[in-house]
Amino acid sequence: MNTLISRLSLAAVVVGLAAIPLVAGPHAAAAGPDAMAPMEMGGSAHHDDHSDTVHFDFGAPAPANKAARTVKIIMADVTFEPASVVVRSGETVRFVVTNTSSVDHEFTLGDAPTEAAHRKEMADMMARGEDMAHDDPNAITVKPGQTRDLTWTFGRAERLEFDCNIPGHYESGMKGTIIVR
Repeated sequence: MNTLISRLSLAAVVVGLAAIPLVAGPHAAAAGPDAMAPMEMGGSAHHDDHSDTVHFDFGAPAPANKAARTVKIIMADVTFEPASVVVRSGETVRFVVTNTSSVDHEFTLGDAPTEAAHRKEMADMMARGEDMAHDDPNAITVKPGQTRDLTWTFGRAERLEFDCNIPGHYESGMKGTIIVR
């Protein structure tokens, strides 16, 4: 727990948020030990509907039965294990993501601009007090104790990210790298 508190404190200072709660809205938590307090991730508000955009520059969603392999990802308080994955261009991978922490997390994959835009969208939704449910083909929300999967066919060789973009989580270190070769 001390490591979590230290990471949260460092993240708050680094991004200039020491005096601002990491979480805004009805489930607000002040920076400190409770900064990662559970928040409601269900409800009627959704990210922009991307269901008609099934292909990104970095790849596309795929059915689980098309996966060449499965990669298991464990979500802890503010980490992913493993923090790095190597895939081949054109490979279809099924990510089986288990949340072992006591708070909601998300697993999104994309290039740096896509992930940055997603973080901004999440922060804006939280500032408006909206719930954050997903209908994005490159993102899943995973509740505590839950396991979900996301299957993806990767595009060209590049460096991608997988992040938890719930406000405060990425800033506390909840991010990973996907190297597409």
